[in-house]
Amino acid sequence: MTKILFFDATNSWILVGCYLKTDDGNLEKLSEYRELHNRESSLLLIKEISNCLKVSDWEKPDIIVTATGPGSFTGIRISVATARNFSQIWNIPVLGIDSLELYTCQYYAESESPVCVGIEAKQGKIYFGLRDSRGYWGTLDIAPDMIPETIPEDRIGSYLTGIKFSDSPEFFAGTNMKESLPSPEASLLEKSSEIKKALSKPEDHSYLQLVPNYLRGTYADDKPKVYYT
Repeated sequence: MTKILFFDATNSWILVGCYLKTDDGNLEKLSEYRELHNRESSLLLIKEISNCLKVSDWEKPDIIVTATGPGSFTGIRISVATARNFSQIWNIPVLGIDSLELYTCQYYAESESPVCVGIEAKQGKIYFGLRDSRGYWGTLDIAPDMIPETIPEDRIGSYLTGIKFSDSPEFFAGTNMKESLPSPEASLLEKSSEIKKALSKPEDHSYLQLVPNYLRGTYADDKPKVYYT
């Protein structure tokens, strides 16, 4: 069995959970914290990690999985720095996941329909991700009205017909994510092989290898950035 500690403070919520990955591939949730905490992650993240570990009766996990962004600059820094620190202290591997890849994975598993996620990113742009039956397409830093002309022709149908989720529905229309917070469970199952690889070769997934996914190098750059997986 594998003890997984997950957390995410890259956006306006804090997600923390302790999960037990069984030998037969199932995932058991032992403890969880999911709440909105805009600009409070520096005060609450470590506290809720400690609470979840206590509820799960763990001294330490076998591996840390964390969201790395895109999202809030401060939130990304806190998530990554916290993961690095615990990975170093406990001498365990750490695996980072693109935040939008993680969110779309859960919403897709729940809806069984193509999904899009838009996170308000200031400067008239959003961080955008799309997932359909072919998997996760990629992460964009883009103005909403540029999305249709940027998505490849073979995925445009998924965007037009898919369910949309947004943390700012007034800017990018969709189901309000703040009323339907994401969960990491589907992504932890999807990343099973990567988690297994990290456990077998921890030197390749040390705290030194974990890097933040700020996505936007500068707010003055008006060109869309595309990151494909």
